[in-house]
Amino acid sequence: MRRLATCSGMWGSISGRSMGARRPSRAGFMAASEPRSALPNGGDVRFLPPAPPWPCESLMITFAFRCNIACTFCMVEDALNVLPGTSLAAFQRAVEDPSMLEGVSRIIFSGGEVTLAKDLPAYAAFARSLPGIQHVRIQTNATRLGDRRTLRTLMDAGIDEFFVSFHAPDAALYDRLVQREGSFESILAGLESIAAEGGALSTNTAIVAPNHDRLEAIVERLLPFRPQSVEFWNYWPRGDEEAQRQMSARVGDVRPHLVDALRLALRNGVPPVVKWFPRCLLGPFARYLDDAQPKALIDDAYWSREPAYSCIYEGICADAGGACSGLSHSYIEQHGWEETLLSPRRQEAGVSRPNEARVETRSLVKDAGEKRTHAAAVAAWLSQFGLAPGMELEGFRLRGAALGRGVAMLALQFERDGERVEVRLCPRDPRRPAFTRTASYDMIYARVPPALERAAQRLTESLAHTIGAQDRGGRSLPG
Repeated sequence: MRRLATCSGMWGSISGRSMGARRPSRAGFMAASEPRSALPNGGDVRFLPPAPPWPCESLMITFAFRCNIACTFCMVEDALNVLPGTSLAAFQRAVEDPSMLEGVSRIIFSGGEVTLAKDLPAYAAFARSLPGIQHVRIQTNATRLGDRRTLRTLMDAGIDEFFVSFHAPDAALYDRLVQREGSFESILAGLESIAAEGGALSTNTAIVAPNHDRLEAIVERLLPFRPQSVEFWNYWPRGDEEAQRQMSARVGDVRPHLVDALRLALRNGVPPVVKWFPRCLLGPFARYLDDAQPKALIDDAYWSREPAYSCIYEGICADAGGACSGLSHSYIEQHGWEETLLSPRRQEAGVSRPNEARVETRSLVKDAGEKRTHAAAVAAWLSQFGLAPGMELEGFRLRGAALGRGVAMLALQFERDGERVEVRLCPRDPRRPAFTRTASYDMIYARVPPALERAAQRLTESLAHTIGAQDRGGRSLPG
C-alpha cells in the first residue's frame, strides 16, 4: 500500500507520427494560435464560481473492490474481486502519520461499490473521530440507498456526502451501460432517499460514446434531486490502452452536448465540473475544467494500467502540463491526434497560466512516494552524459532539474538572460510523440513563448546530441 497524491500529469509533445497520427505542417504550428473551430460562447448564462475544490481537501480510502453492476466503461474492472483494498486497521495505521491528514477536512470511501461492505459504518465512524474531519463522503452507484434503513445507518455513522455515478437519463440506456436490468430504477430510488434524508448530493457522469449526446438530458433528470454539483468525466481509459472498448466519443462531437449540459446546470444554480476534456474546446466554460483528484490509499497494483495522456501541441501550449491533460493515448489510438480541432494557447508575456497555482497536480496519478532528496541521483545521472548544473548549452545555462511526480519524467531547466526553457525527458516510447529522441529517451521542449521557440528547438537538439553520444539504449531516469 502506498500513499498517493494528486500530481503532475502525462507529458506529450509537439511532433511525431506515432499512433497513426499525421504530423501537422510547420506552418500549422505557427498559425496555431488562431482557433481551429468556433468556440462555444456563454450566451445568456450567468457564470457561477467553480464548485469548491474538494480534491485538495480530501483523503480517499479505497476498499470493497466488488460491485453489483458492470459498467461497460469501468476504470477498476480488472481490480474487482482481485485487489484486497485498504483494511480498517491499515486505514487506522496510515493516519497515525500526521502528514496524512494535513489540510484534509474530508474522508472519501470508494471501491468498487462500498455500500456492499458490511463494515462501511465502522470505517465512517472512525473517519468522523479524526481531528479536523468535517465531511465523510462515499462514491456510490446508489442502487442500495433506496432502502431508507440502510441509508440512515450510514448517515448515523457519519456519512453526510454522497457522490453518485449517474450515466444516462432513462432506463433503456442506463441498464445497457451498466449491464444490469432494473439498475436505473434502483438508482432513482437511491437519489430520492438521499434528497429526502438531507444528504449532500453530487454526481459524476462518465462521458462515453453511447451517452455523449444525452448529457443535457442527464442534467435535466438530476435537477429535481437538488445536487450541489454535477461532474462530467471524459472517459478515463484505465485498462483500455488499445481502445478495444471503443468507448471514447470524439471530443468534437461531445462538445456541443457538454456545453448544453453545462449551460443547463448553471441556469439552475448548480456549479459543474469537467475532467479530462481538452481545455481549448471549452471557451468560457474552461473555468470549470479541473482534473484534480484527491490523494488516496490504494494498492500499487492499481497503477500498472494507468492511462497516459499527451497533446500534439504540448510543447507550445501555455495550458499544457497543468491546466489541461490533453488526450488519452487510448483516445488517440481510436480517433487520432485531432490536430485540426485542438488549438494551443500561446503564453502572453508577463501573464501567468490559468489555474497554475491551483492545478499544480492532477488526474489520478500516483505519488512518487515519501519526500526524499534527489539531488545526488540527478547529479550522478547528468554526469554520465558530461552534463552538470551551471554548464552552458546553446547559450543557455543549466540551472536546475526536477523529477516528475508520479510520472517517469525529468525536466531540465535552462536560463539565458532571464529567459527560461524547460526540456523534458521521458523513457522512449514509440507510441508517444517527441520533438527528438535518443536511444533511451523521448525529448520535448515546453513552456516557451513564440519568440524563444527556435532557440528552444536548437537547445533540445543540442541536448539530444550530447546525451545521444553516450546513450546506447537501456538507460533510465534518475530516482
